[in-house]
This record gives sequence, structure tokens and C-alpha cells, in this order.
Amino acid sequence: MLNNLHKRIITACIIYPIFLYIVLYSNEVVIRLSLNIIIFLSAFEISKICIVNNKSKSYSFIAVVFILIFFSNIFIKNDIWQYYIIIVSIIWLLIFYHLYSVKKINIISQLSSIYLLLIAIILSGFYCSLYVLYKISPTNLVYIVSLVALCDVSAYFIGKKFGKTSFFHKISPNKTKEGVVGALIICIIFSSIFWFINDLSKQSFLANLFNSILIVCLSVLGDLSVSLLKRYINKKDMGTILPGHGGILDRLDSLLPVAPIILILTNLF
Repeated sequence: MLNNLHKRIITACIIYPIFLYIVLYSNEVVIRLSLNIIIFLSAFEISKICIVNNKSKSYSFIAVVFILIFFSNIFIKNDIWQYYIIIVSIIWLLIFYHLYSVKKINIISQLSSIYLLLIAIILSGFYCSLYVLYKISPTNLVYIVSLVALCDVSAYFIGKKFGKTSFFHKISPNKTKEGVVGALIICIIFSSIFWFINDLSKQSFLANLFNSILIVCLSVLGDLSVSLLKRYINKKDMGTILPGHGGILDRLDSLLPVAPIILILTNLF
């Protein structure tokens, strides 16, 4: 019987080539359909574990997510998506502040309507960010997603092998500072190689280095944010759809803040 690690590897080996093919060789219709499926599954996971015994509220939450996605498409069409992504990025900054200020985690039975609205904005902003990143450059989208995935994998294995110092113990006791530092080093190397084999004139090496460090930091904070949510609702995983990983949000947690914040920073500066 396969253990959890083997399941994680097999699932990743199946998903990543599919992701590459869709982003690099399909068209906008397939991209939008794929993003809508991902967001629906993510919203369904949230409604299933964060809303208890209230089907109408669950359906309303999913409906709000897709209403916001509808408006996101209008924002993209009229080239005013930046304002929405700024709002999403500010929400993430407030979440990061909450991570640092957590003193005690009290288990709750379900999320309030205001928190569900914030999650709906985050999910729709995630859709908007990925779609805009694709429209700007499919290659850069692949780079960002690959860097985030590499950060997750390297932090996991380096932390398992060399991890001693707990990192945000109350939120995620298995994460270590050694794992994060190791992931940062590996991601910087990967980012540097990517920079060298692509058009060097588009971005300075220092700018590329800064972006890679920022992506790693945001990736870790995104992982911790979803871990905190799972702590609040006393769940180990957000779902079971991905063997070895859990739910869709267990796989996308690190990417959730990276996409909007990197998108807005690279377009403003």
C-alpha cells in the first residue's frame, strides 16, 4: 500500500504536466474553464467544512464567489483589474498581521458571514490574478507557480531532514526555520537559472532576486494562513480530492497570496 509521501509524489507528477500543457499550449477558453473549476472546488471545500448544517448559506457563499468572478472578468475586460487586486492584496496584508498577533487559537464551529465574504473576495481575486498573469505571459505564470511548488517541496524535505527550530509553532508545529531557509536558497538558485535562460533585458538580476525572495516569503505566509484557518475549525485537511495532499486549498494555499501581490507589485513598479 502506498504511504502518504508516495501519494503526494504521484499526484504531483500527474498534475504538473497537465498544468504545463494547459498554460502553455491551450487557449483562453480552456484557461478560464480550468480556473472556474479550481475556484468552484475551493469554494465547495470552504462551504463544506466552514459552514455547518446550513445549505442555503453554503450555496449563497459559492454564488457570491462566482458573482465576484463575473465582476472580475468585467474589470479585466475594461483594464481596471488593478483596483480589485489592490483590495485583495490589502486583505492579505491584514491576514499576515493577524498571523503575527495570534496568541491563542480558539476552535470555532463555523465562520461568520464577514469572514466568508473575505474568503470569497480572496478566491475571486485569485482567479483574477491568475487570469491576468496568463494574459501577460504564460511563461511567467508557469515560473511563479513552479517557484511556489518548489518552495513547498524543498521546505518539506529539508525540514524533515534538518529541521530543529519550530516556525510558528502554534499555527503549524511541523514547519521549521531550517526548512524555510533551505527552501529560500533552492528557490533563489532556481530563479537565477530561470533568469539566465530567458531574456535578460526585461528585468535586472537584483529585481529578479528580490521577486524570488518575496515569492518565497509570501508562499510561506499563505501556507500558514490556511493552516491557521484549519486550526480554527479543527481540521487537518481542507478536503480529500488530491491523494497525499488533501484538498484543492491544501495544494493552492501557498499560491493564494503570491498571485495577487506579485501581480500588483510588478505592474505598479
